[in-house]
Amino acid sequence: MIRKLTFLFFLFSTFFYSQQTEEELKNILFDVEFCTAGPKEIREIDSIVTICRKYSYHDGMALGYLKTANIYNKNNEVKKAFYYIDKVDKENLINEESDFEIVLYQHIIKSLLYFNLGERVTAFGLLDEIYEETIRQNNAYYTYVINWQYAGFYNEMNQREKALEKIKIAYKYSKIYRENKNHRYKIHKAHLSWSFMTTSYMAAIYIDMGRHDLAKGYIQESLNDLKKNDNKSLLYFNLFNAAKYYRAVKDFKSARHYLWMCKKIAGHHFKDEFHQKSVAKELKSLYEEMKEKDSTAYYVNQLLDIQTAKEKQNQVLKDIIDKKDQTDEKNEKKLTQGLFFILLVSAVICILFIFLFLRYYKKHKSKGQDKIDIPHKLPVQECIFKEVIRLAKENSPEFLTRFHEYCPHFSEELLKVSVLKISEVRFCAYIYLNFSTKDIAEYTHTSVRTVQTKKYNLRKKLNIPGDMDIYVWFSKLLK
Repeated sequence: MIRKLTFLFFLFSTFFYSQQTEEELKNILFDVEFCTAGPKEIREIDSIVTICRKYSYHDGMALGYLKTANIYNKNNEVKKAFYYIDKVDKENLINEESDFEIVLYQHIIKSLLYFNLGERVTAFGLLDEIYEETIRQNNAYYTYVINWQYAGFYNEMNQREKALEKIKIAYKYSKIYRENKNHRYKIHKAHLSWSFMTTSYMAAIYIDMGRHDLAKGYIQESLNDLKKNDNKSLLYFNLFNAAKYYRAVKDFKSARHYLWMCKKIAGHHFKDEFHQKSVAKELKSLYEEMKEKDSTAYYVNQLLDIQTAKEKQNQVLKDIIDKKDQTDEKNEKKLTQGLFFILLVSAVICILFIFLFLRYYKKHKSKGQDKIDIPHKLPVQECIFKEVIRLAKENSPEFLTRFHEYCPHFSEELLKVSVLKISEVRFCAYIYLNFSTKDIAEYTHTSVRTVQTKKYNLRKKLNIPGDMDIYVWFSKLLK
């Protein structure tokens, strides 16, 4: 009741007091309790997203959608989870200037959803494309989260050594995050709870590797951690791995005790296939070792029911993903064809213009000249060049059209290297005209950092060698 009144007071204050900052709204979203979240929390998040939309807080909107997707995934409503993931992309809420934590959160959730669908290449690709940037952030929370995700994937694929390597990194940095020396990090309750799970997961990997002596210490540490935090996700996770350990060392009484606690938590808070299947599978194995046939048969049937439901759900989701991929491919093809058409028309107009100008120039060329050559009208290319420079400085929509008249083969040569968007071709034109980073930022009304990021992304897309200056590369493009 107190929590509800607090939330209503927050909404009331947004109308009668000063505008909430985006950071304040994001903090409220981060603190929404994940493990017990349901329809009520989703409605609260939706209300905050509405406020973020009002003030164009794109990071806040993205975080709200991603948080909602994560809750739906936990509650085994994966179709709705994908719907909210797609909303982030469709509304273009994430760009070069987005808070990195939001970008990382998006990649983590998407990779988990795809991995659970069996799309492992896609799942690892999402992590790989952001891993180096995550490490460069020099943030203990980011580092432990992404390495923990890798460890989970590798362990599911029975690649124990790789899983152990990643969980050791996650364990190290989760401790650094909790210690929080010099108050470097802003500690969110959920982030703190998750950081304790790396200890339990370290034990789980050692158990799967048969190294029970090493697992024992981490199990004791993880059980002691439960005295410091009452988070339901942490409770489930640590008790589940404790049960695995006690089953492995033949202490069946303790294993059954912890598994029944996990089953109760999962029944109330975790409806997703992963949690339900994990408990059922572990109980089946336990009762097999205890020679209790009826209980074993019960959990065998439960696992079959879970698998059947998963296959039906996965088929629906794969159809949705395939349809989305086909739509994206069709749109990209349409965009490419449109760009080629524009280039073709621009080239024809440019050639026609030059032909008419040269004809006019020859016809009206003055016959009387002094011995000293007096310059005539500026050649056509120089005229166009000056106009192109002016349009670039004004950030005019006509800039790219005139630039194609000045360099008719520019886009054609670029597209031989890589398929680019029109906005990327325009940015390439600025570089070709030798504008500095500061100039481009000024003319396009963006920050210097944004321009640097675009240059970096462009260098990767065009495969420009690291030891070559990007301006030199463009200067050689048409030679």
